[in-house]
Amino acid sequence: MKTAGSADPATDEPTRARSRGWLVGPWFDATCIAWAWVPFYLFVVVVLGLDGSWSLGGRDGNGTEPGLGLAMLIALGVSYVHRHYTFLLVYGDDQTFGERVRSYTLVPAALFIGLALVLRVQGELSWVLFGLKMRPWMLVLFVTGAWNMWHTLMQRYGITRIYASKAGGGLQTPAHGRRDLRLMWAAVLLTAALTSMFRASTFAGIANGRRVLIALEPIIHGALGWTLLAIITGATLVMAGSWAIHERAASLSLRERIPRLNFVASTAALLLVFVVHGPIIGYLCFGVAHAIEYVCFFHVFGRRKFAGREPQQRQGLAAKLLARPLVSGPIIALALAGLFIALADHRKSEPYLVYYTATSLLHFLYDGWIWKVRKPEVARHL
Repeated sequence: MKTAGSADPATDEPTRARSRGWLVGPWFDATCIAWAWVPFYLFVVVVLGLDGSWSLGGRDGNGTEPGLGLAMLIALGVSYVHRHYTFLLVYGDDQTFGERVRSYTLVPAALFIGLALVLRVQGELSWVLFGLKMRPWMLVLFVTGAWNMWHTLMQRYGITRIYASKAGGGLQTPAHGRRDLRLMWAAVLLTAALTSMFRASTFAGIANGRRVLIALEPIIHGALGWTLLAIITGATLVMAGSWAIHERAASLSLRERIPRLNFVASTAALLLVFVVHGPIIGYLCFGVAHAIEYVCFFHVFGRRKFAGREPQQRQGLAAKLLARPLVSGPIIALALAGLFIALADHRKSEPYLVYYTATSLLHFLYDGWIWKVRKPEVARHL
């Protein structure tokens, strides 16, 4: 029988640490979930010297920023690794796959075929939008990028709500969940407005970026831009005030609030990177944060789901790998990173573009199906 403060047999994690509102514990949650992006940020800003202050032509005068290519490559590699984790759970666990057999079979086939057809038959079809020459495949990339931003932000929101549920005291209510959601999106809109008005030069070294800036110049720096900024700032302050009042009203001690506030603070810091260093560095840091926290969260969930089972009950690849994350985690991550490197010479080929885009879209879609904390089979492991 498990006593108070004893190790959970499914996870070997102290029950008391989790009961205080941490997903695992203070050190793990801080270094692997909330602030996992900080080493990448320091590498980009301190080691590579990418402060986001470059302008037309770049600091080297030929349109490129030293070190930016390396930063982008690392961010792409980390993102590549995390997206494939989803497929391990979907196709490596009979229970998960059995929930949507037809969808997990037919959707990827249709998506791969559809994207291949778009890329092959688009021909010379194009149109101009905001000074950009648009083609059907570029439209696919815009949809993918927009969905990626939504997916990344909603993952942050979801983890915020997990911390709220673990803390209790009124923070777990749907009403406060709506306050969390409103405040997050208001902060995102404010960040977008600030970066558009004050960090637009970040895009000056990119041809398409210059075209967009020229088209949006009257809006960004005109009376309309300042009016929108004032409205968004005011709305954000109102929502932040309401959120703070209800947050403070929760019947919790400071110690019980820290896990959730720690994660909320990390999200605010990530948005601040956009304003301080511009949207390109901000986007890279947010993408790396999303990927690392996803991998760590994935292993926490997998261990709690599979580790408590007897060895003979661990059927399927997911159960066998995820039950021992300290062993399988590095192996999975290194194997996927190796695959990313091995495909380096093919990244501009049509098959790779279809593969990368399709797996990205499937990752977004599958995550929406899998990670619903209101589902009992998900909530009980968190």
